[in-house]
Amino acid sequence: MMRNICLLTFALLFTCCNTAPAQNKLQFSIPFTLVDNRPFIEVKIQNKTLHFILDCGATDVIDVTTARALNLKLENETTTSGAGAKRMPSWETTVDTTRIGKMTLVKRDFNVVDLSEIKNKLHLPYLDGAIGYNFMKDYIVQFDYPNHTVNFYSAYAGKSGVPFSMYYHIPKLKATIDGKPATLIMDTGDRTALTVFNHYAESTGIKTRYPLSDTSITGYGIGGPIYARTFILKQIGIGKQLIANVPSRIPMLKTGGFADTQIDGSIGGGILKRFKFTIDYKKSLLYLE
Repeated sequence: MMRNICLLTFALLFTCCNTAPAQNKLQFSIPFTLVDNRPFIEVKIQNKTLHFILDCGATDVIDVTTARALNLKLENETTTSGAGAKRMPSWETTVDTTRIGKMTLVKRDFNVVDLSEIKNKLHLPYLDGAIGYNFMKDYIVQFDYPNHTVNFYSAYAGKSGVPFSMYYHIPKLKATIDGKPATLIMDTGDRTALTVFNHYAESTGIKTRYPLSDTSITGYGIGGPIYARTFILKQIGIGKQLIANVPSRIPMLKTGGFADTQIDGSIGGGILKRFKFTIDYKKSLLYLE
């Protein structure tokens, strides 16, 4: 009898050990400053301290004025588009050494575009570029908005993870808007709480069910101003999170990223700043905690 009790005790201990939660493995952290609902981090190039958005909706980008001030070589001129309606000139450049926190990146490739309109029209104190997917994809990245810190993990055990896939370089997930299914992207570089794309607003009746503002400029992106109509959405669902009374906009653009009919909308900093927002690129899970 005693032998059976001992075996049972051992079995229970073994089970408990096997079901213990995984440990979070923090690699490093860096502070950020929240400006216009966007997380800005310090990036050092040629011993100069610059200010970049840590943007999960972008690749690695440097402003053309900053690039020229650093005497970077601009190559392979072409055009590119962003949230705005126009295409803009762009180049490629390689930076010998880029420092982000304790990380030193060697021979890093950047796209080069003119970000001056965004900076000047939105009265931003700085905008030297964006650090995006190319850097973040190797980590589990947590935007700890309450503590203005970005944590980079090699392992993370969050709760109620929401599966996502990649839409080019941007996390894409299934959510609900007023209880109806919607395919949305998550974008820390988007200042607005929620952007509902026009085709979805029309097909779901949002444009007839809600009182909308007149069309006005609601922001600026690569490609120019974002003309949109605004309203307060009743509810958005992201995993187990239900968020009510969400300031939202419907862009009135026929070209550019916000006219994409394969996506129904974009969740931006206006919502994300309420949470610890974690992107586990390894397991394709998002967490809002």
